[in-house]
Order: sequence, then C-alpha cells, then structure tokens
Amino acid sequence: MNVRTWLRCFVALLITASSTLSPLANAADEEITPAELAAIRAAEEARITAISNVYGSVVAIYGNDRKGGGSGVLYDPAGYALTNHHVVAGAGVDGWAGLADGLLYRWKLIGTDPGGDVAIIQLEAKEKGKKFPIAPLADSERVRVGDWAMAMGNPFVLAEDQRPTVTLGIVSGVHRFQAGSGLNQLVYGNCIQVDSSINPGNSGGPLFNLHGEVIGINGRGSFEERGRVNVGLGYAISANQVRNFIPELLSTKLAQHGTLDAQFANRLGGVICQSVNLDSPAAKAGLELSDRLVSFEGVKIADANQFTNIVSTYPAGWPVTFTVEKEGKNQRTITVRLTSLPYEPIVKEQPKIQPVPEEKKSEDKKPDDKKPEEKPAEKKPEEKPAEKPAEPTAAQEEKKSEEKKDEEKKEEPKNDKPADKPDVPKNPMPQIKMPPAKPDFGKAGEVRNKKLNETIARELAGWWQATSRESSSSESDGLSIASDIFRQQEKVGTQSMHISSEGGILVSYEIDGKQTRVGYDGKVYWLQSGDNASQEVTTAKAHRDPHFAQAVVLCGLLQPEIWQAAGKLSLAGSDKAAGRLCYRLELTDADSEELCVWLSVVNEQLQPQIQLVKTGVGIDDDEPIASTIYRQWKRAGNYDLPTERVLVRKLAEVEQLRIVTTQIATLSPAKAIFQTPKKAD
Repeated sequence: MNVRTWLRCFVALLITASSTLSPLANAADEEITPAELAAIRAAEEARITAISNVYGSVVAIYGNDRKGGGSGVLYDPAGYALTNHHVVAGAGVDGWAGLADGLLYRWKLIGTDPGGDVAIIQLEAKEKGKKFPIAPLADSERVRVGDWAMAMGNPFVLAEDQRPTVTLGIVSGVHRFQAGSGLNQLVYGNCIQVDSSINPGNSGGPLFNLHGEVIGINGRGSFEERGRVNVGLGYAISANQVRNFIPELLSTKLAQHGTLDAQFANRLGGVICQSVNLDSPAAKAGLELSDRLVSFEGVKIADANQFTNIVSTYPAGWPVTFTVEKEGKNQRTITVRLTSLPYEPIVKEQPKIQPVPEEKKSEDKKPDDKKPEEKPAEKKPEEKPAEKPAEPTAAQEEKKSEEKKDEEKKEEPKNDKPADKPDVPKNPMPQIKMPPAKPDFGKAGEVRNKKLNETIARELAGWWQATSRESSSSESDGLSIASDIFRQQEKVGTQSMHISSEGGILVSYEIDGKQTRVGYDGKVYWLQSGDNASQEVTTAKAHRDPHFAQAVVLCGLLQPEIWQAAGKLSLAGSDKAAGRLCYRLELTDADSEELCVWLSVVNEQLQPQIQLVKTGVGIDDDEPIASTIYRQWKRAGNYDLPTERVLVRKLAEVEQLRIVTTQIATLSPAKAIFQTPKKAD
C-alpha cells in the first residue's frame, strides 16, 4: 500500500468515526475506490477478530483484599500468566485474578524477576482439567517503528466486569533503554516504546501486534508530574527478553540478570573494554583491557549502549559467545557463562533485630549512681516564683495555679508511663516503626519452592514423553538401536543400544578398537572395559559415560513414569544448547551428582513444540566429559527418535564424535541381557 492509498484509508477511518464531517466525507468518498474501501473494512474486521481471539487471555490482577491491582496475560493453557514484578510486589504471593468471562480465580506466584520487572503467576482452574485461553508470544526482534500496537489491561481498575480495556497506537521506538530504580532493579533494556495509552493498572498487561501476538509486557510510562496520566510515552518489556526468563521463573527462582563483569565505552571509533574484573570468567577466558568488542551473541556491536541493551535481556548463567580484537587484529572468540548482578538487600533475607533488655538499657545509660539524684534538680518550675513580681493579685495567682495544674497533667503520662504498664515482658519487641511487610520472594538466584519446582519439571518431562510416543500403542517392551560412530568423515567405531520399558539398559560401543559395555538391570549399574571383568559402579559413574547417558534419557520414552531410577528431577532454569533457548532439567542421584537434560519448547517458527536438545553431566567450560546434542528426529515405530547424536565439549560445543543410527528394531522381553555379566570360570 503506497503513501497516497494509506492517507485515503486514514481519511476513511476518520469519516467512519464522526458523522459531523459530512462535507469531508463526500469529498473522500469521491476519491476512495470500492477496492480501497473494501481493504479498509477488511483491515478493520481483521483487527476486531485479532482482539476477539486474545480478549479472554488478559488478566486483571488483585491482591487478597481485591483492591488496587495490575494486569497480566495468559500464555499457557495450564494457567501460567505473565505480569510485572512490581505488580506482585504490591499484591503479594497470591490473590485474585479476573478474566473476561466475568469470573474471579485464585492465583499464586511462581517466580519473579526484580531486575527486568517480570513475574509469572498461575491461575487455579475451577474445574479439573480446564484449559485457559492464551495468547502466543511473538518474535519481538521483528517489531519495527510504525507498527500498530494494541495495549490491553485494567487501567485505573475500570474493568469491574473483568473485561479488559483496549487502546491502539503505534510503536514509537525499539531497543530503548530505561534505567531502573535501586541497584539493578526494574531495568528496561532493549524495550519497546509505544504511544498506545498505558496508564496505572496497565502494568503487566500485554502489548499486541495486529495478529494477536504478544510483542511485549507493558510496564511503565513517562507520567512525571502529569497526575499519572498517559502522555504518549509507554514502555514494554520485549517478548524475547520475557521468553529468555520464563524457564528461570518457572523454577520458582527470584531471577537474576547476567553480566560479563566488564564495562565498555565508545572510544577510538569502536566499543572498547575500559574495565574488567580480573576474577570474572570473561577475563579468565581472555578478555583484556582495550579490547574492541566486535560482536556479541551473533550481533555486530557498533555502540556501547547497544551492547548494554542486549546483555540486559539474558539471565545469570546464560552462555554467551562474543568476539574481540586488539587494534584491528588478533581477533578472538570467547564463550563464557554470564555472572549474576546483585540486588539491594531489600530482596535478600531481612536481618533479625535483637531487642535490648530494659535492665541493661538503664545500666548502660546510667553507670554513675549520682545521676539519678541529680534528675530532680532538672525540674525548674519551682524556681519560677523568684522571678514573679512581688505581691501578685488574687486573680493572677488563681490563673497561674490553674496553668500549673494543666502542666502537671500534661507531664503525668511521661512520668507515670513505666508504672502504668507493669505487665511488659522482659524482652519486648523494639519500639521501631517497621516498614510494611514485603512478600517473601526468597533469596536471589535460589529456588523458592522445591516441591512446586519438581512438579513443574515433571510436567515438562511428561510433555516431552507424551509428544514423542503414541500413547495408545505399546507394541514392544523395548528398542534396539544400532549406530556407526564418525570422527569428522571417518568411521571410527560402532554403538548398540538396548532399552526396556521396565528400565533395563545396555550400551555397547567400540571406538578406535577399544570396547566398553555399560548396563543397568533395574537394580545395579555395571561397567565392563574390554576383556576385563565387569564391576558394579555408582549411578554417577554410569551417567558420566555419554553413551550410557543417551540411553538413560531415551529409555524415559518407554517407561510408565519417565526417568524413574535416574534421580530426583528438578528444573534448574534457562540455558542455551545448540544455539537454542532451553529448559535445563537436572536428575540428581544419591551422591548429589546431576545428569542434565536440555529441552526446547518452541520450534524455529516459535510455535509450541517440545524436543530433546542435549544431555550431559557438566555445564562448565572446563568439563572434561563430553555432552550429547540430538539431531535429525524421525518417527520409528511408535516413537520419535534422534538418528544423529553428536558428542561435544566445552560451552562452545566443539564436535568430538558423530553417532549416526543405521537400524532401529523392537526388543523382545529378555531381562538377562541387562544383567551383570558372570565371571568366567
């Protein structure tokens, strides 16, 4: 649509909005063609349809007193909704939520991010199995200045019937930065600026594009001294930043943001490192003073503010790759995990105030026994008569007598206060005016609710299991998978894997002529190298073998309850694997060692699709044991299985070996193959 046609459409919209413009209407009708008018009406219908599709996903959020409140948006049918941290900071860890169906639902806090002003709550369904209406998250990097933007929410608590208010505007700016309040809190990095009306109460509500996709979470407006009324400057946290933090929040953490622990500035025509903590992972990996930052996470860096914007969208512990150079040469690529930015003590555990006993207080203040005797001398009302004029009149004496009585009455509460309260406990609470109680969000970076964390982790694992197998079919009790092993293009060995629905596992592989067998019979883990006798090993040692770890995770597809014997399941939070945003699950064994499982929950088009991405026992760059990346998924019988598994090392995921499946067959019940080999006579 060219500029002239767009102006015609805009004029037509003005015509339909006001019947008082009849002269203008007649003139406009002569210029607008039937085809253009049809396009206008089609655009209007599309906008109304988009609003209708997501109208039920917008949440009005209240505290337990059902006063005040903010907004939110449901993004998962299980009742998970996004909102602002400052909304839950005011409402508490639970409360009431209203939807467009006119009903109120109980909600509870899952996790919150004070740094980026995002939180996740969960609404409790009134009927078991109820699925809530949702709105999908968009790719906010595709948002452009001039795009239409619809803000929805509950401004000024107008939605008494719980139906949200809708305002329409345009995107005024992208990649904006708004400084926070306090230390590293409520920072809006890489955010979206809009002129859509965002007022008090809109906080936490969704910012939609015209396709009904969430491009951001509304959070703040430049109200200044204008009576907290919108002036056309609103800011929304980008959907991509929100998506990066969802796994952290679902782990029930008080999430933290990441930092390289280095500062960059615009100097000498580039973005130069001007300070770096020598103990930071970045410095230990090779970042030096005066290094020029060339790229960060695949984005060419032209400005120091651009870098600050990008890094603010990642959680602590996120693996990042960046390239630096010295004076235009000696270019180096570094991969490290971001360290955490601290918060103010306000989000940490409040120190306990120890009351001081009254007896000690009096002894400390009055060590000299003479001081109490001098106290009566401090009262000087009795000296006043010497200053009075001689021979006062009777009226003056009466008046002064009454004034003296009044003064004594005023002084009585102070003098008699200790005597009036004989039942005061020996160790009373300190007489300090304490601030209002704040919600308990837990300690920064730590899981707040382990039981809820495990429940959510099992939901994720169960989702992967359910979508990777046919629930109505159980033709086999196990699978047998044969594969070839390659180093680059050269075949260097073979691998055979046997897994059972009862949990039995046997993996045999030969690499460069060296043979290894690792098994589990449902009770005992065992290992056999070459012709040596087999030996019983711990769960942790078995899981350290990347070939066996592959079988452990894939065996979960066959089991009635996924990963029954592998360890206690938990959600560690957000992570990146194979270049994709992942939920990192951890299976912790009796020796407190973890087998990590990385799952992605969206495909390249950002549509919901859960998939196994990676497994391994270490997450640090110096981990000596290889991890496994899973590729080339295909349906084999009743299961979706990876036909290519790549052993990688370090955070950069440098390829070591490639395992390519050649055959998949069903495995008949034969428990004997999983048992520890008997010693030869």
